Amino acid sequence: MATSLAERCVPQEIAPGDEALGDAEVEAIRKRCTEEVARGLRDLVASAPPGLPRRRRLGQELYAGALGQAFGLLHLHERTGEAGQLDLALRYLDAGLAGLAHGSVPLPEDWLSFHASGGASALAAVLYDRLGRPAERDRHLADYGRVADAAAARDFGSEDLLWGRGGFVFGAAWLRACLGEAALPDERVEPALVAMLESGRRHARDHADGLTPGPHGRTPLLYMNLNRFVFECFVRSRLGWRAAPARWLASGVTTVLLRLGERRENLSHRYDIGLVHGLAGALYLLMHFPPILERLGGTGEVRGALDVLLDCVDADHGMLDLLPSRHSPPGVSSDKVHWCNGTSGLVFLFARAYALFGDAAYLEAARVAADHVWRFGLLRKGNGICHGVAGNGYGFLSLYRATGERRDLDRALRFASLTWDPRVTGAQGSPDHPWSLYEGRLGTLCFYQDCLDPAGARFPAFEI
Repeated sequence: MATSLAERCVPQEIAPGDEALGDAEVEAIRKRCTEEVARGLRDLVASAPPGLPRRRRLGQELYAGALGQAFGLLHLHERTGEAGQLDLALRYLDAGLAGLAHGSVPLPEDWLSFHASGGASALAAVLYDRLGRPAERDRHLADYGRVADAAAARDFGSEDLLWGRGGFVFGAAWLRACLGEAALPDERVEPALVAMLESGRRHARDHADGLTPGPHGRTPLLYMNLNRFVFECFVRSRLGWRAAPARWLASGVTTVLLRLGERRENLSHRYDIGLVHGLAGALYLLMHFPPILERLGGTGEVRGALDVLLDCVDADHGMLDLLPSRHSPPGVSSDKVHWCNGTSGLVFLFARAYALFGDAAYLEAARVAADHVWRFGLLRKGNGICHGVAGNGYGFLSLYRATGERRDLDRALRFASLTWDPRVTGAQGSPDHPWSLYEGRLGTLCFYQDCLDPAGARFPAFEI
């Protein structure tokens, strides 16, 4: 356990309980955050100006491309009110939309992901609304209706936030928060939530018996982290075509990959906790629609699945694999302290669950997970928000909003200061996409800005 984590992180030199900051230290960190945001935006324009990527395929998506840069700038504008950030966001949006139109990413009807083609229309609608251009806003809202129609299909393969129906669910919640519920009324969202619940029930019915129950029993909902649809979308995007031959070839490649994965027992039949790809993420998204969830009779099932995940929060090991199975021996830790698929994701999940249901057990689970992130969250992968120091810092901000406790805020500010500490940065590698929202510097700038207003802080393209 400790050896693996030591390889993934820079040692935390501040013991739990000693993280308190004085007023002068807080002010110094806040001042540096302000300076880093201003400097970073200048560097962004100089180093990664808006424009088409050198290569096609996944060049403009929100996770690592121009759409993400547009979202990050909109995120900053919503907090600062600076018009220049909004105008710059539009330039990146235009580049992203042009890239999607001329590229090979599957169309929104095929790939619901908010982080790729499925979210482009939602982002455009909100951005044009903020620019005071209602005609363009309404046109893109109408385009997002195609995504809503596809998300209601019962045979859709994935609930994944990045790849599947979960992306639509987030996009719907975000649009409603930004533009009002009339932008996407309940009747357009409910069919997708029905399908999402039915998918979770089906997987639990078919596969939960293969998992050894913990103290809270078997989970009533279960979601795969990978499946055939995810692989097909990924293979098609990598092949660089939208046409039918690409679908046939992708299907063949997918079949081979999944069979290899079944043989290795770590791909097609693995059920894990992952906030982005697994059960935790699906539960988090479902909790964005409490009235609809209650009307559909799904609240008890979500609570039941949350209770099962309580068994996976361990004070010494962080996040355990989702209950022992033939693919996961008892007591195995994920050894990941990431937002996307590790212990820090559970901080977000249980902080949200506590805010919604008021169960003290959820708050305690969030605190236990946060303690683990404090010890092991200075990741060598970098400072990004997906699997980096800033993303882990956002977990403390999420917990701070739930508790109002100064310790959680001080931890977030400490993590901000450690993103520019040479002891940490000197041990980190360079991200594949250095100016992207999720892997690169732009997401870190959003974290700095949110540290200045912790009560209003939200993890970009995830928290609402």
